[in-house]
Amino acid sequence: MSATVPPALPHPVDGARLWRHLRALCEDIGPRLSGSPGDEQAVAYIAAHFRRCGARVEVQDYPCPSWEHTATELTLLDSGAARTLPASAQTFSPPGDVTAPLAAVATRQELDLAPDLEGKVLLLHGAAAAGLAPDRNPTLLLAEERRAAALLVVSPLETVATKLIRDPALALPAAAVPLSAGQALLARAGATVRLRVDARRYASTGHNVVAHLPGRTSGRVAVAAHYDTAAGVPGATDNASGTAAVLELCEVFAAAGPQALGLDFVTFGADEYGRTTGANLGAAEYVRRHPAEVGQTRAVVEADGVGTAPRRPRVRLIGWPAAARDALLDVFRRFPAYEVNDQSGQPDARPTAFNLPGVPAAAFVDDYRFLPIHTPLDTIDLMSEAGLAFAAETIAGVVAHLASAGSEP
Repeated sequence: MSATVPPALPHPVDGARLWRHLRALCEDIGPRLSGSPGDEQAVAYIAAHFRRCGARVEVQDYPCPSWEHTATELTLLDSGAARTLPASAQTFSPPGDVTAPLAAVATRQELDLAPDLEGKVLLLHGAAAAGLAPDRNPTLLLAEERRAAALLVVSPLETVATKLIRDPALALPAAAVPLSAGQALLARAGATVRLRVDARRYASTGHNVVAHLPGRTSGRVAVAAHYDTAAGVPGATDNASGTAAVLELCEVFAAAGPQALGLDFVTFGADEYGRTTGANLGAAEYVRRHPAEVGQTRAVVEADGVGTAPRRPRVRLIGWPAAARDALLDVFRRFPAYEVNDQSGQPDARPTAFNLPGVPAAAFVDDYRFLPIHTPLDTIDLMSEAGLAFAAETIAGVVAHLASAGSEP
């Protein structure tokens, strides 16, 4: 593979246009849980933009669970006094109004062996509160087996994600509480609590929206981002940012004309749904429907949380042969602000959300540890207009390199 870096695109990234996409997704549309009305609005917005770019547009529909939530109330009934505590219903929680004693559970072993858990509200904390996101996971199944009345999960932070639990088959009302509220409840284990969750689960339809730009050869590059959000979350960083970048890059490359390799701009849904398999619905659906395109795809470029402030931007390289990796590293020397985490020599490297089996990937994902993702605090205030534009310019440089002649891995 040639290490020559192609020249800058004749149509550069438009930062103001990019920011308008971000604002439309996370403010005008808002939360975009798959199968919800916000999801449908996002699909219409994305498809309309891709069509304006002149791309061939495909909207893929597939069954998915969805959920709407009206209210959550948690009350500690201690010594005759009622104390209201903050709580957030967990995605796909069934409705319920439960008044029962509180039982603290710190480990899976306690959940399995502790006596007298039937009919109680289980307060999961410590190890018992970890790893609950995949549906039908062992902890949730065991809680159902023990015939608990409801579940409360103690968040490790004061911010509370809406998808610590996200099991559409869960039989118990479930909510999470901030760390401080969890500590207050732990000090009152055995007291009576009332948990009321007003919510509705329903079968719905998820979507992928794909824009195809032709190339001069049969090879393809996939440029991907999930557009959906956790329940009740504006999702500015996760992932209106990456979706806005994909929308902007489709316009940039459509204006630039055909590259050596064709380009598939894939905005996929149902990433925030936690399936047991670990593969999200949208990406799995794309692979099932596009065996020929997947076979022709030379590389995946994925954007999932980019342009966030004030952390250094990051990219992860997965599965690249040596020559292809070295040429790609040459591209990143044009963008020295990016921290490059090269995992190409690690056979057990974690795949990206948009995983095409056997296809090398460049995953642009900023450091989530310092961001309130999956919470209502994930707003545009976490974003930097200049940072988002810089991320999109960097991604455009990588895509231009991969799609140029002689850049196939």
